[in-house]
Amino acid sequence: QRQPGRPTLLMSHCFVDGGTASDSERPLTLGGAESVAWEPMQSFDYVALGHLHGPQVRGGEHIRYSGSLLKYSFSEATQRKGVTLVEVGSEGVTQIAHHPLLPRRDVRVLEGELAQLLAQGAADPHADDYLLVRLTDRHAILDPMGKLRAVYPNVLHLEKPGMLEAKGRQQLGRERLAFSALDMFSDFFTQTSGEPMSDAQARAMSELITTLSREQEGQA
Repeated sequence: QRQPGRPTLLMSHCFVDGGTASDSERPLTLGGAESVAWEPMQSFDYVALGHLHGPQVRGGEHIRYSGSLLKYSFSEATQRKGVTLVEVGSEGVTQIAHHPLLPRRDVRVLEGELAQLLAQGAADPHADDYLLVRLTDRHAILDPMGKLRAVYPNVLHLEKPGMLEAKGRQQLGRERLAFSALDMFSDFFTQTSGEPMSDAQARAMSELITTLSREQEGQA
C-alpha cells in the first residue's frame, strides 16, 4: 500500500513479457510460468529487473532491465552495456540515466572476405577485441584461423557462410562440379600460394590434366 512521501520500489529477477533475450540467458520459470506481465508493476515508482542481459524497458521508462555489465555471447555484440543510475526523492523517481561501461576488450562480429578483413585489421586500433568472424569467401582457404589470428589475436569463433550461401551446401557442391579440373586447381593454387598461376604453370597443368584424362578414357 502506497504511503505519502514514501516511494515504492520493486526488484525482481524474472522474464517480463515481451523482453528481448540473447543466447546467454538460461531458461527461467517462476511458479510454472515462463514469463510475467509488466502491467501489475506499473503502480511502482521504479522497477529494477534482472535476468535479461540487454538494457531495455517494458511498459514504461520506470520498468527497466539495466542489463549485464559485460557481453557474455556474440548475440550481445550490439548491446550498449552500462549501469543505470536512478535518483529517488520523497515523491518518487526524479531522474534515470544510463552510464555506458567500456571494457578493455569489446565483443564484436566481423564479416567479409579474408583479404578485406586482414587489410582492415592492420589499421584497427581494437584488433585485440574478442571476435566472431564470418568469412564470405566462396572458396576454400588454407588455415583461415591462423591467418586471422596473426592480425586479430583474440578470434574466438570462425564461421564460413560464404561457402554455404546461395542455394546451400548441395548447390555449392553442384557449382564446384561444374568447374573444369583446371579451374578448380587454379582456385586451389591461388588460395594456398597467395598468387595466381603463371601462364607457363597453367599450360603445364592443362597438359597434365589432358594426359590423365586420356589415360582414364583409354582404361574405360
